[in-house]
Amino acid sequence: MFYKKDEFFLPRMVALAAPILLQNLLSSSLNFIDVFMIGRLGDTAVAAAGGANQFFFIFLMLVFGIASGSAIFTAQYWGRKDIVNIRSVMGIGVTLTMGISILFTAVTAIFPDKVMALFSGDPEVIILGAGYIRIIAWSFIVMAMSISYAVVLRSTENVIYPMMASMTGILLNTGLNYLLIFGNLGFPEMGVLGAAWATLFSRIVEMLIIISITYTKKLPAAAGLTDLFRFNLRQVKAYLARSVPVVLQSVGWAGGYSVYSMIYGHISTESLAAFSIAGSVERICLIFYTGVGSACSIMVGNRIGAGEEKRARDYAGNFLFIGVIVSFVISLLLFVLRHPIVGIYNLSEVSQEYMLGILLVMSAIMWAKACNIIFHMGVFKAGGDTFFSMCVDVGGVWLVGIPIALITGFYFGFPVHIIVAFLTIEEIVKMSVGFKRFLSGRWLNNLVDK
Repeated sequence: MFYKKDEFFLPRMVALAAPILLQNLLSSSLNFIDVFMIGRLGDTAVAAAGGANQFFFIFLMLVFGIASGSAIFTAQYWGRKDIVNIRSVMGIGVTLTMGISILFTAVTAIFPDKVMALFSGDPEVIILGAGYIRIIAWSFIVMAMSISYAVVLRSTENVIYPMMASMTGILLNTGLNYLLIFGNLGFPEMGVLGAAWATLFSRIVEMLIIISITYTKKLPAAAGLTDLFRFNLRQVKAYLARSVPVVLQSVGWAGGYSVYSMIYGHISTESLAAFSIAGSVERICLIFYTGVGSACSIMVGNRIGAGEEKRARDYAGNFLFIGVIVSFVISLLLFVLRHPIVGIYNLSEVSQEYMLGILLVMSAIMWAKACNIIFHMGVFKAGGDTFFSMCVDVGGVWLVGIPIALITGFYFGFPVHIIVAFLTIEEIVKMSVGFKRFLSGRWLNNLVDK
């Protein structure tokens, strides 16, 4: 697999990937800043926020999975500039994501302590986390609306506007964290609850910006009620056929990742704290690949919709080539900076030791994760090969990863960083299967020329 020269590829990739990358960086930074600031409060506070955010992460993956149906079809419809059908599939996405968000909000607001008990057996962590998650539950509905519009804006190559909204949200969240967590400038000192209120307010502002820009500029996503509910049963069936596997993939993967947190949380509070912070650092490192993966999905999907299958294959290969090359640079940076990163947190010596080990493992396996992200977020998604992608991603977590974590954690009693090292087997297995599928070409499906 080598880079195929194309005069339009690099300029278009940069134009799409750069704003998406920046938006993802800002979105991930919102969680990172929460964890960083809460990290100044100690292990218990970090574990409480970390456990609560794992549940939020499950919701986020579910909504992204549902909204991905809009992204898959929109990218291919946009290759034909079919705005009527873009708005129809968008309507299906909005309807489904809002329904799910209302359900999650109700469950979380009513049973916050039950949710937190899934992630920790420490009574202090459960009480603190329940208060945090009860507040951020109200951001679920807001996030569902933001994501539904943002994925359509991205797929129609209007990537700059979601980025602007995220930039505003992260700045507001940072400022409110400073005021509400520590009680600066005369504001009440609310600790972990302050971080929750900051997150809620910033998410609301982010949504309002996305919606207002969409309709003010009359973008392709500026659908009226009639446009949103013009969809028919055939479109719903086609949407569900492609989006349900992505939903199952997103929820299955996020659920598996949360099981890891449950395992570590029941081993010790130090293990969960170390894993929570290391996970937020890793998400920052993986932002480049999520940005490239999203750009890949758009560009390859556009070419498929326009009937240019050879060009779509070449573009997919180029994205993988670039991802692997950059992964070695990011791995080296993480390896060199792991000690300074750990040093900025107010953690116990045990948690610091665990976190150093986890970051070392993450730096070693970065290249494989880069390939898997580009395969599943970009190549296979663009070609509508969502069922295969679901089987590989979810199967890897539940059939390989979780059994390894349970055996190494509870049978052998290994510390958390050694467990994470064994889990690299999962990434290698998924990457190997993904490359075989990619080379076969069976992932490429034209969904709109039917």
